[in-house]
Parts: sequence; structure tokens; C-alpha cells
Amino acid sequence: MKQIPMDLSFRSAQGRDNFFISSSNQLAADWIDRWPDWPGQIQGLNIVGGSGSGKSHLAAVWQEQSGAAIISNPDGDMVHSSAEKSGKAPCFILDNLTPETVDDEALFHFLNAIKSVQGSLLILSHLPVAQMAWTLADLISRLKAINVAQIELPDDMILFVLLEKYFAERQLVAPHNMLHYIVSRMDRSFSAVNQIGAALDHEAL
Repeated sequence: MKQIPMDLSFRSAQGRDNFFISSSNQLAADWIDRWPDWPGQIQGLNIVGGSGSGKSHLAAVWQEQSGAAIISNPDGDMVHSSAEKSGKAPCFILDNLTPETVDDEALFHFLNAIKSVQGSLLILSHLPVAQMAWTLADLISRLKAINVAQIELPDDMILFVLLEKYFAERQLVAPHNMLHYIVSRMDRSFSAVNQIGAALDHEAL
């Protein structure tokens, strides 16, 4: 009897040991491991990559190391308040930063506050934030000074590993010859892994 498919939510393992490194993401992983030695006037890093590329996974690794707070509304006063309460340089994560979601002036003052308290900032985005359509010249200058690590399109090795991990987390067995067959014919993108994996485990149920 065929089981009725159910839309189940699975939480992907987010530890450092669960992050698979290849040539496509080596640079970003190296930058995370390099913290707190991030050069620049602002101790910051912008990880750039598409959906499913592992940006959030690396952010979770860094959050565990640094105790960073994930925020969506950058505020300079919040930075100073955090530094005063904790007695140490605060760390923050800004996810999916765009000019449509954050005001130029607010972001500019936030970055200045990060600099003044010697804090650290990790920005996750689909495009380099310095290349986005900001209107404040001083803000653009600040963003250009932040280190950038681009996660490139995945190679065959990382696609294979991600598919294998996808099935393993669902306690499903995927023969290697089947995975090699899928990899040889799929789109070279991280989002394709999630789409293919979801379709296949739905059929398996």
C-alpha cells in the first residue's frame, strides 16, 4: 500500500561539522573561521550567495562562536546599549539586507556605531550589498569597505553531498548511482537540490 504523502518540516543540521566544503564555498568558510581577524575599518563580512547556498548555515556557525544577535532593523542606539550591558564588543547578523527593507540613514548610523564600539557584523545577501541601489554616498562608502565572500555555483561534489545529506536527514536511503545520475542532469544551483529532494522524498512517501 502506498503511503499518503505528508508535507513535513525538517530542520537541517547546522553545526560546523555538518557544513560540507568544496571549491564553491571554501572562501566563505575560511572567512568565518578567520573571525575575529576580519580586517577593515568596520569588522564585517558580507556573505553573498543564492537561496540554499549555505549562507544561513555559516551564519549559525558564526553565531555559536560569537554570540551574535540576529536583527532585521539595524539601530545605532541598540549597538551602544548592547555594548554597555554586556561590557564587550557586540556582534550582529543582518539577513537578506536590501535597500527596500532598510533605511539608508538608519543603516549608516548602525555601521558607524559598530565601528565605534569595535563590534562585528555579518551580512547575508543574494548580491553584494555595496552594489545595491543605496542613495546615501557615505553609506555606499562604508559598505564598500566591508569584506565580501561570494559562494559560487555548486560543483558536482557539493551537489552530490547536499543531496545525500537531504535524504539522510529524512532517514531515506539514496543509492549512490541514483545520486550520480541526478547530479549529471540537474541544474547547477543550490535551490535545485531542495526542489529535487522535496519532489523525490514526496514520491517515496
